[in-house]
Amino acid sequence: MAWKGVVVILSLVIASISSQEEPEYVYPDVFNDPERDAFHYGTFPEGFAWSSATSSYQIEGAWDADGKGESIWDRFAHEGGHVYNNDTGDVACDSYNNIEEDVKMIKAMGLGYYRFSFSWPRILPDGTINNINAKGVEYYSNLIDALLVECITPMVTLYHWDLPQALQDVGGWANETIVDHFNDYADFCFKTFGTRVKFWITFNEPWIVSMLGYGAGSFAPGIVEPAITVYVVTHNIIKSHATSWHNYDDNYRSSQKGKIGITLNSDFFEPFTKSQADVDAAERGLQFQIGWFAHPIFKDGDYPQVMKENVAYKSAMQGYPKSRLPEFTDDEKEYIKGTTDFFGLNHYTSVYTINVTTDTTDGAYWTDQNIATWKDEAWPRSGSTWLQVVPWGIRRLLNWIDNEYDGIPIYVTENGVSTADVFEIDDVIRQKYYRSYINEVLKAIDIDGSNVKGYTAWSLMDNFEWASGYSERFGMHYVDFNDPNRKRTPKNSTIIYAKIVADNGFPKDDDTSDEEPEYVYPDVFNDPERDAFHYGTFPEGFAWSSATSSYQIEGAWDADGKGESIWDRFAHEGGHVYNNDTGDVACDSYNNIKEDVKMIKAMGLGYYRFSLSWPRILPDGTINNINAKGVEYYSNLIDALLVECITPMVTLYHWDLPQALQDVGGWANETIVDHFNDYADFCFKTFGTRVKFWLTFNEPWIVTLLGYGDGSFAPGIADPAITVYVVTHNIIKSHAAAWHTYDDNYRSSQKGQVGITLNSDFIEPADRSNPEDVAAADRCLQFQVGWFAHPIYVDGDYPQVMKEYIAEKSAMQNYTKSRLPEFTDEEKAYIKGTGDFFGLNHYSSVYAVNVVTNTDTGNYWTDQDIGSWKDESWPGSASSWLKVVPWGIRRLLKWIHDEYDGIPTYVTENGISTEDVFDLNDVSRQKYYRSYINEVLKAIDIDGSNVKGYTAWSLMDNFEWASGYSERFGMHYVDFNDPNRKRTPKESTIMYAKIVADNGFPKEDDTSDVGRFTGCITLVISAAIYSLLSHIMY
Repeated sequence: MAWKGVVVILSLVIASISSQEEPEYVYPDVFNDPERDAFHYGTFPEGFAWSSATSSYQIEGAWDADGKGESIWDRFAHEGGHVYNNDTGDVACDSYNNIEEDVKMIKAMGLGYYRFSFSWPRILPDGTINNINAKGVEYYSNLIDALLVECITPMVTLYHWDLPQALQDVGGWANETIVDHFNDYADFCFKTFGTRVKFWITFNEPWIVSMLGYGAGSFAPGIVEPAITVYVVTHNIIKSHATSWHNYDDNYRSSQKGKIGITLNSDFFEPFTKSQADVDAAERGLQFQIGWFAHPIFKDGDYPQVMKENVAYKSAMQGYPKSRLPEFTDDEKEYIKGTTDFFGLNHYTSVYTINVTTDTTDGAYWTDQNIATWKDEAWPRSGSTWLQVVPWGIRRLLNWIDNEYDGIPIYVTENGVSTADVFEIDDVIRQKYYRSYINEVLKAIDIDGSNVKGYTAWSLMDNFEWASGYSERFGMHYVDFNDPNRKRTPKNSTIIYAKIVADNGFPKDDDTSDEEPEYVYPDVFNDPERDAFHYGTFPEGFAWSSATSSYQIEGAWDADGKGESIWDRFAHEGGHVYNNDTGDVACDSYNNIKEDVKMIKAMGLGYYRFSLSWPRILPDGTINNINAKGVEYYSNLIDALLVECITPMVTLYHWDLPQALQDVGGWANETIVDHFNDYADFCFKTFGTRVKFWLTFNEPWIVTLLGYGDGSFAPGIADPAITVYVVTHNIIKSHAAAWHTYDDNYRSSQKGQVGITLNSDFIEPADRSNPEDVAAADRCLQFQVGWFAHPIYVDGDYPQVMKEYIAEKSAMQNYTKSRLPEFTDEEKAYIKGTGDFFGLNHYSSVYAVNVVTNTDTGNYWTDQDIGSWKDESWPGSASSWLKVVPWGIRRLLKWIHDEYDGIPTYVTENGISTEDVFDLNDVSRQKYYRSYINEVLKAIDIDGSNVKGYTAWSLMDNFEWASGYSERFGMHYVDFNDPNRKRTPKESTIMYAKIVADNGFPKEDDTSDVGRFTGCITLVISAAIYSLLSHIMY
């Protein structure tokens, strides 16, 4: 009997194995064919275009606003009796007045593309080029710009069914003159928007235009003539498409570098049986629906042979003198053939097909085909009678298109499902629909080899659903059509779609490992390759520092002979700084040298970066007036640092120019070069035996752009066209002169080094697969970093891209020469190589996209032709401009390393702000330092970047320029209400001290409890030592 027990056990084992190997299905409980319906894990190709879609009449509203002309759908809906409940698109979703809200929804889902249509009568009210509506043009221009700013690529459809009524009055698509009118309209759009739009669709679902608009009459313009007019309409649409394609190809493609295609709609036609008759019937159904348009465009310029034969045969039987299907001439066939760059497919459902012979005396498209179709009652239903869920149909249709049209690139330009008109946020059917259909698209690519390039979910939001009015909802966002503001509410389908997009498909979770990577900034940045925490230590001798600047901490604005600075004047004028705060007292560091040095020492730092106040040393900015008290202050500070073995890192200029020099033009006056060199020479001579690390300028980009460009910083001058470039020109020459002075007169004896500190965000291309975005990001870095660094570290001249762009813009703006000054050959040779190291101040990052900006007036910002923004998901700070993006610093350091031949680089500022509150447990700052410093370590260990030091901004809370005291960057809290400006260490001092003491992030031995215990003791002892040192008085 024992063998029976073995059998039972084996049976159970086999059953267990079988149950574990049961396939996962794309649409469980309905479609369960193991071969056809099994779920497929994998990801879409890199650069796959994820999108959502709408159309003009369905969402815009504003049907007669701002000069828009009447469309056929305006007329059709207003006549009454054509649309459910006599609904109209007069207001619809009111997207005409909700650009920002719509773009926000697209961005929130992480989509890189948005498909929408232009309203022909909004741009050309009567349909002709003789009447252009500027307000309509402005609307679409604003929409395109808003998308590009958010790195969303516009996919623009020229015609989505809303023909100008004025053209319908003379026959519409049945009148051959429409071909020229459409070409004029298309040409205007290419010319007006083509520098920003690179993806054009001429027509959306022309089958609907022909069959429902002119065949059944159920859509506008409501004409019922399925025998002849439907074929004439299609004939004119195909010629219109071809003409506009040639127009783009001949006149715009070479400069605008876009692509143009057409979107066709089709069910998949599945043969009901394997009989040859049914197989042929299904093929005939596809040829009559898709091939009717696609065969001329994608194949040979003519209609499918089966159409020509069937329609000719039926026409003859019905007594017509010739076929009801028009003929193309040989010239037209040649002209039409190949007029597309891609195939746009709108697909929703599928049908079963059988062969049926229909001999009727009246001609009709429907009976010309000799087929009958229906949907299986078992297929899940939707809110639309015509739409049932059949996921496998889209895969088969994509495969048919790929085979029929020689692997043409295919974009799924619409796919979605409707629900009834109810308030339903948990739209389960839509979630299941997207997951199953998108998975079938992935199978079409991975298994069948179909050349699918993108997927578009219909629709972004509920809208006017044509003859069904507002009774059916296709949107991923619920729109309250009873709310005058048309409030949008995301449905749960937005979550599933966003997840698929973020994952670029359906990656298989690796269940074999429980090890989750440790991340530099958990819960936000979790790319295993990019954001994984890296253990290790910094190179021996790595320079750990913290920083301040003179005007931000010293106070004593007019004490002991100090001259007035531009920031003294700027703050005292009022209206420039938050709360009219000033730096008159600031942290009173002029009277607190010992306290400041004590804080630096307590953190175990070997370096301290601070700046000299030019007007404190030379009150009027000239060498003729030396203030001994000012010299004494800095001499005492340097000595106090050296006594504690803290190396001074001294910045000569951190924005506080003597007002006396500003009174004669400041940095815009070339005489400043000699004045700065005199000041630098005095400092080298006076302090150089004790100071070995010099920075000529801190963030000259800020001096130029905020001081002389938009006027938000001192001296408050706003001239972003010319003065900004003149100021930079003089700053670069001033830097070079000071460097040569040191090199010629002091280097050999003092053995120091001189560099400059530049600031920059990292500029990440919005789409790294898009060459235009990659070029835009690099261009932005050249305009920000390269503007100063290229002359100093490369060849003595500005970056080539700056010279070319500004020269071209200047010429367009009628300047007699480029607004960017030129260096002479002698100046180039003099400037080249005047940097012993690269100082980098970095805080945040941005995404960048190529945006062509043609303006009549010169402007540094528009000279670059870029749009940039920060991701809303990135953690924020108390500063509107600063979001936390740890990986940015690593990428920027690598860029600098590669761009400037491995120049030694010091991070001379890096930090984060918090609100003006008493908060010693500054968690955001602790997380910021840990993550950013770890990325610096990765830049060294993994990328090989030549980074020599790191400086945390800032040692203490201080005067934060135009923000006054409303933002706090310090590791020490300063009580600005206390006359003594009491300093209190925040928790970030402990974390930073620990990193400095460890020289990075040594990996603890996790196999030993003792190791973990001693690690805890080390942290506790570090905190105790810090606390003790911070309270020892000198």
